[in-house]
Amino acid sequence: MSCRLVKVLFLLAVFQIHRCTGYGYTDVPKNYNPAGDPYYVNMQTTTPRPKPIASTSQHSFTDTTHVAKVSSQFPSVYDGCGQRKGCFGFPGGVCIEEKSCSALVTYALNGQHYEFELWAINAPANSFVAVGLSEDHSMGDDSVTECTVVNNRINAFMSHNDNTKTNVRLKDPRNGLNVMETTYTDGNLYCRFQRQKLLAIGQKMFDLSQMYYLLLARGPASDEGISYHDRQKTVSARLVKLSETTAVGANKGTLVKLHGTFMVTAWMLAASCGILLARYYKLTWVGQQFMGKDLWFVYHRILLVITWTLTVIAFIIIFVELGGWTSIPVTTNPHAVIGVITTVLAFIQPFMAYFRPHPNGRRRYIFNWAHWLVGKSAHTLGIVCIFLAVDLDKAAIPYWVTWLLVTYTVIHVLGHLILTVAQYCHHAPWSQKPTAGMAMRDMFPPRESYQDSAALATRKTDDHGSAFRRIVLFIYVLLVAIFSIAVIATIANGPWEKQT
Repeated sequence: MSCRLVKVLFLLAVFQIHRCTGYGYTDVPKNYNPAGDPYYVNMQTTTPRPKPIASTSQHSFTDTTHVAKVSSQFPSVYDGCGQRKGCFGFPGGVCIEEKSCSALVTYALNGQHYEFELWAINAPANSFVAVGLSEDHSMGDDSVTECTVVNNRINAFMSHNDNTKTNVRLKDPRNGLNVMETTYTDGNLYCRFQRQKLLAIGQKMFDLSQMYYLLLARGPASDEGISYHDRQKTVSARLVKLSETTAVGANKGTLVKLHGTFMVTAWMLAASCGILLARYYKLTWVGQQFMGKDLWFVYHRILLVITWTLTVIAFIIIFVELGGWTSIPVTTNPHAVIGVITTVLAFIQPFMAYFRPHPNGRRRYIFNWAHWLVGKSAHTLGIVCIFLAVDLDKAAIPYWVTWLLVTYTVIHVLGHLILTVAQYCHHAPWSQKPTAGMAMRDMFPPRESYQDSAALATRKTDDHGSAFRRIVLFIYVLLVAIFSIAVIATIANGPWEKQT
């Protein structure tokens, strides 16, 4: 939380500059008695079925560079995928074809029962791999089967995800479950089991002959149950019939990616450039108009309309994806709350502009302050939201994106500082060609309202320093666009493994 606080304070400092210048190993209990555990499975006495064996050197959830090396003496868990059983793996893409999945579930109809296999490589002690059956692509009200290794005991249990997305183990965790085989060898966790066709959980009946989304996850486990899976999870791209034998692809999280892409485009790119234009370029492109409006205002309005439109669309998209409000507490990550505030501020901005007073009105400066304060607050909070999104599992982007965002912020601040200093120098009395006025001059009660614009109305040439301002604008837009596109490309190429 301290890192997030530093980020927020850093970005709030940027706001001030704008204003002034514009995720253990648990030992086996010494007194543990296997005879007293009704769910104990002896690791050395499993069913003599050829089992998948893999050899890996490290036990790390986040290490996906180690591919399971399948012994030539035994068939692989992947054998039959797409032919006699269906398969779904994590991460998505071609891990089934390459036999390199970090986690895998297989399923097939065997008489009146449905047979499953759960498999995970690089599984440390006290961990799990689980599959959930869901009527939608999100957690909540799902039937879950776990394959766990806790204190060197391998078990399979039934549980469910309740409406709060919390996993709760059933009172009878073997209800409807027939465990056929379990192994844990060289960090490779494997369970094979059958589930009966019908299973009632509370008031809900799960009928395996129906179609469900598959939720595949892995993570830490204990005697009490399974814990949060962090980013080690995936969802099938479509509803799956458990009697089919195809390899199913993963949901790419398209709506989440669209949400992130739209917000980055809106606030890192469009809003940043639009704000810069309105502040420093009123004395540039003098005499050039489009439909009766100065070019700086035309560009400013186009960019801010893009910002408004993308923000509203992204706001709607994420609520559709989540099916309502997020389950993440504000104290864990305030991204959602700040995002709502940002959207509200952005939403009201054009309506404020519509009712603005005449440029020569005596109270126009009040509107100017309100317009600046709402716009600057929305922009600052929008960038803060993007920083906070890096820590969200739903976003599934790497932490190094933070450095792209920091670099963008430095560019943004430097752009404002350079233009402010340059404009001050051009406006200074010792300048050979003093400019007509300074940025933000119209934020004060006017004695000569908009004298700068009025004085320039009779001129057909740009004010002194316009060539320099155009160069700075070109460099600024180029750099901001490069880093915005880099962040967007990272989002589009997700999900990424969480880094620690």
